[in-house]
Amino acid sequence: MKPITINDYFTDFVTKQDRRKLYPNEFTDEIQTNAEELLEKVNAFLTELSVESAQVTSGWRPESVNVKITNAAKKSAHMIGKAVDILDNKNQDLVQLVANHPNLLRKYGLFMEDMNSTRGKNTNWLHLDVMARSDRPSRTFLP
Repeated sequence: MKPITINDYFTDFVTKQDRRKLYPNEFTDEIQTNAEELLEKVNAFLTELSVESAQVTSGWRPESVNVKITNAAKKSAHMIGKAVDILDNKNQDLVQLVANHPNLLRKYGLFMEDMNSTRGKNTNWLHLDVMARSDRPSRTFLP
């Protein structure tokens, strides 16, 4: 698996610019540390699933970006570097693969957003995060 890099995580999917540089007043060392810890788990998880590559569609979202996103959680884990969205195909094959491995999600301390909430007009995505929430057999949550 080609790992997701820290630069991938902080790069805006549309503009391809580094959000750390675009929003320096909203970026903190804690966000950097959270993102590094998240990616360590996500990369190990995807490697164990034999996923060959992953493209980040949303990593860190400064609050000023998050408020402009339709249906984004007001306290999104993206704002503190604890969530990542990964591009999926129109059939949501990646989400389905991940959903079939709740024990691996648990092993890496990850939760995924329900697939019915990760369908977009133009793209679908897999949302993974490391937020503290009560465990459930599927490791899937509804936003």
